[in-house]
Amino acid sequence: MHTVRYFACLGLFSGWLLLAAFNTVAGDWPQYRGPTHDAVSTERINKNWSGLVTNSVWLVPLTNGLTGLTASGGRVFTQVAMDSDEDGFPDKEFCIALSATNGSILWSTEVEAQSFPLYPDGGVGSTDDGPRTTPAVDGGSVYVLTSYLKLHRLNATNGAVIWSTNLVDGLGANVIPWQNAASPLLENGLIFLNASCGTAALMAFNTTNGSLVWRSQDEGLTHSTPVLVTMHGERQLIFATASGVVSLNPQTGTRIWKHPFPFSYSISIGTSPIVCDDYVYLSAYYGMGAFTIQIVSSNSLQVPIQRWATNVIQYQNHWVSPVCWQGTVIGMFTPDNADAQLRCVDVATGVTRWATNGFGRGSVLLVGSNLVIVTERGDLVQAAASTNSYTELGRFKAIPGFHTDYNKCWNAMALSDGQLYVRSTAYAARFDLSIPDLIIDPPQLVTRNEVSFVLRTVTGDPISSNRLAGVELRASTNAGLSPAFWSKLSADSVLSNGVAHVTTPDVRMPQLFFMASEPLTNLPLPRLTLDPPRFATQTKVSLVIRTATGNSISSNRLAGMELRASTNAGLSPALWPRLNNILMLSNGLVRVTNIDGSTPQQFFIVSEPQ
Repeated sequence: MHTVRYFACLGLFSGWLLLAAFNTVAGDWPQYRGPTHDAVSTERINKNWSGLVTNSVWLVPLTNGLTGLTASGGRVFTQVAMDSDEDGFPDKEFCIALSATNGSILWSTEVEAQSFPLYPDGGVGSTDDGPRTTPAVDGGSVYVLTSYLKLHRLNATNGAVIWSTNLVDGLGANVIPWQNAASPLLENGLIFLNASCGTAALMAFNTTNGSLVWRSQDEGLTHSTPVLVTMHGERQLIFATASGVVSLNPQTGTRIWKHPFPFSYSISIGTSPIVCDDYVYLSAYYGMGAFTIQIVSSNSLQVPIQRWATNVIQYQNHWVSPVCWQGTVIGMFTPDNADAQLRCVDVATGVTRWATNGFGRGSVLLVGSNLVIVTERGDLVQAAASTNSYTELGRFKAIPGFHTDYNKCWNAMALSDGQLYVRSTAYAARFDLSIPDLIIDPPQLVTRNEVSFVLRTVTGDPISSNRLAGVELRASTNAGLSPAFWSKLSADSVLSNGVAHVTTPDVRMPQLFFMASEPLTNLPLPRLTLDPPRFATQTKVSLVIRTATGNSISSNRLAGMELRASTNAGLSPALWPRLNNILMLSNGLVRVTNIDGSTPQQFFIVSEPQ
């Protein structure tokens, strides 16, 4: 488990020295519903929603837009509509970058323009209609798909257009009622789209130059954004199309499986496919209903089997995709107004576990074991992720001035580096939900062999008992040693008035460095497994590292991995020599090649920070 570390030094003969704390480094929120396309964040956030937490760091007005937010490199990206001829109807769309620091607009690039009103179908509100898709970010580029199916790659620093593709003019794409709301999806240098282009409607484009890589399937466009998952050891790209749910190989576009579910209503509004283990949940509005299929592996094939289905209106998600939690989906269901329910449904049986009113069609994230929700009216809510009942843990007003016609929160949130970015059709805001850093006061000698510390937060906020339970005290005589090899100390910790008093014995060494470590995430990562080594040549071995559950390995997790080898399996793994071979990430698997296999017998182990 990754750790954040705070250091102090004890020199019994040379006085006391307090060293600086090392902060966590959290990931970006690079695309719609986050880095794993499921609205799940492994960040730890401040769960004490009182005081300064409830005050926005910034709140800025924006013109019309239903698009969500992404965050990367100190910038927050979204789309807005503008009325250039002031006739009361938007006729242009812009991708904009806001400063994560103060919310100011850093750049604005026109990405769509028409000679007619962009949103003739209505239904959103008299004055707040706008673009629906969320920009995706990768490295120094932003990828935008407009309401009328123009695909752009922009420079993330200044908004300059790098390349553009008009899917309507170039590929015969069809714009459906209420225009396009399905966001682009990125992975491994490809952009995946449901573009509704004739008899081969699902597409992958090259991120570098915008060239078409593959087209597949005769399917119609919906407003559902696709997802990428690994099931039964195979990476899959899952679309909700006008005729059903289809899974493709993301590299080739070859179909893996399909389950029929016709969107008979022309607007095709529904959720993204929600994957819970080997179950896939989908819901659509306007009488379509909801269902779950289970993907079963049989004779090297993957077969979808429907487990339940209903068209009862209470089970229909208008478009807000729920999150998966312990075999359930939790999200915003009907009715079609600002009082819509937050509901928990068993994904395998369709049975409602609990429901509560008053949430509307907002946005929901799963952060650790808690839900973070923005309601349609602009309230920010923290609740326990539970399969048994609804328990609210905090609530405050995030976006002021709710109005059903010109200011409502239909936009997807973003969480990056402890900062929560929230948007409505009229405003965007940032809230600091980061956990205050811990600091160790200078150690004090209690007896000749005992030392006491005071552990507190740098902001003065109290340390909770739950947080203290995850803190470990470690010591080393070598500050340069990898923290994984620092000795864990048995220490007595007493929490008093939000400050931890820690006493530890056995400090007889002349100089000790102390470290308080705590987990970066309270979600367990899937266990890693090593495939049997294979000889590529007579002396070279290759290995594949995967998760035991079939979940993909992230680039962040890869960065912490080390491959070690030894001819003595009984030796402590900390003493196994580290191999310097390059670990390559591909389709959620890690591949290692050119390992020296000339030793008669060798054992391998993959290690991660603990």
